[in-house]
Amino acid sequence: MKDSRSGNRIQRAGAVAALAAIVLWGAGCGQGSAVADREKSETLLSGTTFVAALQNTINTGENKIGDKVTLRTLEDVRVNEMTVVPSGATINGEVTHIDGAGRIGGGAALTLRFTELVMTDGKSYAISATPFRLQGKGDTKESVLEIGGGAVAGGIVGGVLGGRDDIAKGAAAGAIIGTGVAVATKGDQIVLPAGQKMKITLDASVSVQTKPGTAS
Repeated sequence: MKDSRSGNRIQRAGAVAALAAIVLWGAGCGQGSAVADREKSETLLSGTTFVAALQNTINTGENKIGDKVTLRTLEDVRVNEMTVVPSGATINGEVTHIDGAGRIGGGAALTLRFTELVMTDGKSYAISATPFRLQGKGDTKESVLEIGGGAVAGGIVGGVLGGRDDIAKGAAAGAIIGTGVAVATKGDQIVLPAGQKMKITLDASVSVQTKPGTAS
């Protein structure tokens, strides 16, 4: 009888040891899987550009300093054959300088700064980007839209860049893409409509987290 009880105890101890071994093996596999799926860091270098669409209209006659500005990226940004910033990410900023037409020699002025990048999964990163500056030259016969000190087009004399009646003599370049920038003759405001495509350029590097499998 004693031998039977002793044998049962040995069998139970063996079963417990086997179960413990299975649990430890499973935990090891889980850790291996976690390592495989671990996020890695990629760096967006200074000079990296984002092509994005403005989500809210900005008007020098209506907006004020501190107003929020939101962009939505239209193209993936890739580093080392991996998508680091997907299309659909958000870039947040604000109006840091604004002058309505007639306040500075007749020309409107606008400066936007972008300081945050929010990924589609909700993760956010502080960024530093080149200030986005627009200056309407209201003290000349023709208003000229300048971006960061460089004229976008000579002779913007009407309501819309590239419009039918007042066609710019030069193509839009630099920080604004496409049409829809409303810069007119002396006394008119600068209006960036929602949907306006813009280029934003980093002036400092930033590290972001990516997951394996984002290469394509």
